[in-house]
Amino acid sequence: MSGEPETPSSDTARTGTPRQNVPAASPPALHSDQERRDRSDAARYAGVGLQFAITLLIGLGLGSWADRKFGTSIFVLVGVFLGAGAAFYSMYRQLMGKLERDEKARRAQKRDAGESSLREPREPREPRTPDGPA
Repeated sequence: MSGEPETPSSDTARTGTPRQNVPAASPPALHSDQERRDRSDAARYAGVGLQFAITLLIGLGLGSWADRKFGTSIFVLVGVFLGAGAAFYSMYRQLMGKLERDEKARRAQKRDAGESSLREPREPREPRTPDGPA
């Protein structure tokens, strides 16, 4: 480093052009709205499945506990069926709620699109004559 500190040591530094145009190493941190919705839906459905399994296991555990307490073997079946019924009902409510929200959003989007087309002025049409446009 015998040169002056203010004098660039290479040709590219003197011209101000970068040596390489390297793309970013990682994808952008912000995702599109569609990707966010897809991930949110996937997480919701995974949660529904996990809730189903946990509800079923709780019914099994309570039925098993009742069988040991009373010395029978019927409560396991009752617990499993009640747990499965509760799980199916919960899953149905969640999925139908999502379907309703999606349908409302779709209707609102159509309504907004219809209103915007009414607000925008249309170009006047040319009068038609038997020979074609004037």
